[in-house]
Amino acid sequence: MNCPGNSAHLGKNDVEGFLDSFRSIGRTVIPTDCGRSALVLALRTLATREFSGIAWLPAYACPSLPLVFRKEGILVRRYATASGFRPVFPSTGPERRDVVLLIHYFGFPNRGALGWIRSRYPGNRPFVIEDCAGSSLSGNIGIYGDFALFSFRKFFEVPDGGAIISRFSLEPSLNPADPGLARKRNQAFCSFRNGDSALGWHLLERAEAHLDGALSLLPRAPARESWEALKQASFREEANRRRTFAKKLTKQISEDHGISASLSPLFPSVCDEAAPLFLPVEVLGDRDKLASLLNQAGFGCPSLWSLNPALRYSFPSEFRLGQRTVGLPIPRTGSDRDLSVIMDCLKNFAS
Repeated sequence: MNCPGNSAHLGKNDVEGFLDSFRSIGRTVIPTDCGRSALVLALRTLATREFSGIAWLPAYACPSLPLVFRKEGILVRRYATASGFRPVFPSTGPERRDVVLLIHYFGFPNRGALGWIRSRYPGNRPFVIEDCAGSSLSGNIGIYGDFALFSFRKFFEVPDGGAIISRFSLEPSLNPADPGLARKRNQAFCSFRNGDSALGWHLLERAEAHLDGALSLLPRAPARESWEALKQASFREEANRRRTFAKKLTKQISEDHGISASLSPLFPSVCDEAAPLFLPVEVLGDRDKLASLLNQAGFGCPSLWSLNPALRYSFPSEFRLGQRTVGLPIPRTGSDRDLSVIMDCLKNFAS
């Protein structure tokens, strides 16, 4: 039986094959330029369906997420997460016409969140948005909520490209793709190909800042060149490559007592449905030092995420996690040499 969203079961192995698996179970699929455009479409669709105007977001979330909700005039409330990122709500909410956003973090299916969805009858629960942006190649996600958001641009060298999956019919009016964003991202990719990783990461950060400053122009359609490139991309191969490298890296970390005393993966194992964007680890020492060592070796090591200081006391566990977590790289080649260089950086950090 085909499993929507699981690239291991696709006939066609490109973006259209991936999305066809959702169309085959009756979902509406709309290509977008990014996950944030998909989110705007979801929120505007909810506005036509007796939505309360209240959204529940996990306290541990990318700081850019609340901006999109507030731009759409939606009241944001936070919830905590327990082991395995299982949602923990206060006794006062959420109510039936609210919306709950659940995140599949960094390429790992959020089994705690999926269990929460499955334990509730669809006709008597809040609206649910599955944020699959950082897990866009992972399997068995995006099929339980009312909406699912994908961002393929995070996984491939394309200027843009994402999608929204919806239980409801959509009649979107999409703005054209942003040529400025495409230019900045293409410059970054060119820097990576020329061996200048530091400049490449700087340019990618600049492109993300450009996107943050253009929320009023969302939602956008993907650029034609991006979609054509995604139609040539092997989703199955990329998912397998990332999963294989992450498994090797996780294993080597667990076998080195010095390293495992200095950092610990947020997910102790890499399941067969995972397609990691990074390997997220909680660092017990100076995470800036670790990021610097990896940057000097030519790898990006982003912080995941520095949360709003206002959350320090209301959600102390999530705030601490945001202060300590980084993403270990899944390199584009994923060679044994890459693995060796990364492990050397980790040993240097732990020494």
